[in-house]
Amino acid sequence: MAEGTDNTLLELFDQEVWSKVPHLEEKDGEMQVVNATPLVDLTADFKECAKSVFKINLDDTDLRVYGKQDSTLLTGSIKVRPAANIIHDAIVTGKLKSGQTVIEATSGNFGIALGLLSKLGLTVIALVSRKLQEGVFEELRNGDILTMDLDMDICPAPGLEGKQNLMVA
Repeated sequence: MAEGTDNTLLELFDQEVWSKVPHLEEKDGEMQVVNATPLVDLTADFKECAKSVFKINLDDTDLRVYGKQDSTLLTGSIKVRPAANIIHDAIVTGKLKSGQTVIEATSGNFGIALGLLSKLGLTVIALVSRKLQEGVFEELRNGDILTMDLDMDICPAPGLEGKQNLMVA
């Protein structure tokens, strides 16, 4: 740990977030996955889809299809993995301390994942686009995240830089 690490914040992060999300830890000299995302057998659904959509019969094939069930993750999003790792690194290196405010431009899932910081007593402000879906606004607010509507598109489509007015509905 770096000098200046907020150990109280790190301990709270470990209890509220790190212990509940998939991440790598070194144990006995080896890197191991902690809190692995559950795998779900999708074989029957995959075969049914192949049959009904593509007219391909895979019933007699020795085929297994699995998928990660990310809906079981804290915040219900795959974005919790990078958010948790970024937060962990920021706390361990002393860049993030109790009482600070985190500001993030987001279109949804990463901002929602950063909302985990509110469990640690930190303030999160999400800079959002007016084109953000209402459901995402609700998720951000439910996560105790303050939102600031920029009344513009944060990331206009390539080639439309400086032409945001063309995208206004």
